Amino acid sequence: MKDRIILLDLNYTLVSNQEKTRMIRPFSSRLRAEEYRRDLIEAIKENPVIIITARPSYQGRESLENIQRKTRWNPMEAYFNDLNLDPPSIKESILERFVFPKHGNDGKLYFAVESNPRTRAMYYRHGIPAEPYDKFIQRFPEIVLRMTKDPAQLELFTDETESK
Repeated sequence: MKDRIILLDLNYTLVSNQEKTRMIRPFSSRLRAEEYRRDLIEAIKENPVIIITARPSYQGRESLENIQRKTRWNPMEAYFNDLNLDPPSIKESILERFVFPKHGNDGKLYFAVESNPRTRAMYYRHGIPAEPYDKFIQRFPEIVLRMTKDPAQLELFTDETESK
């Protein structure tokens, strides 16, 4: 797995509590409430990771800053929805416009961790294996076991403004 570029879904995959936070407004409050999967980051941190998300591009900078602040981790690249398309369509467009020209279009170079079944089907059409988080993380039983013994929550990392 370490030889693959991970194509990582943000909403419902890296964000563990998306169902609870998706309607929170303003967006800054939503970001404060977002929690990220520590075990998933641990599993992929040695790989090159590209976040490909349907989240709007105008929320990209804040989203990446929040991920870094709460997890101390950054993806190699991140692409947000700049065309206001549905998830499978924008992710395919991002593959074709940015990822394939830069990294190659051989599906064997990649592995997608993706929540949306229609998006996983699109990845499969490009020869890219794809699994949802709950199946993917089973590939790393030692990480799951370690995280179960050390249940620290990433939402405990507070924003600098909240601690003042």
